[in-house]
Amino acid sequence: MTKPTLDVWFCCFFCKSKYAPFNCLIKELSAHRNEEKCWLLFRENSGLQNVTFFDEGPSCIRDEGQTTLTDITRMECSNCGEHLGGKIVHVYERHPIIREGQNIVQLTKKP
Repeated sequence: MTKPTLDVWFCCFFCKSKYAPFNCLIKELSAHRNEEKCWLLFRENSGLQNVTFFDEGPSCIRDEGQTTLTDITRMECSNCGEHLGGKIVHVYERHPIIREGQNIVQLTKKP
């Protein structure tokens, strides 16, 4: 008997396209949470769909009391162009959780 797989996805707030499978979620980056948004860290090769990556740039990621300098590409919904987060393409300092290839999804609360 096989285990059923969870088929739950994060969807674009504006066009409702599914883009990130829930079962690839690693954790919330609680240092980046505020009243308007929160950041979620997804494992590398997480099977993202309906996204486009471009414009690499530096970003500091805070987690577990440690700040890590990274380069991140911008991730947008390929259907409506809404900003969804980014993909970590380079990590400058060793971190116990943050690694190259992981994805960060920015969830924005309803306006």
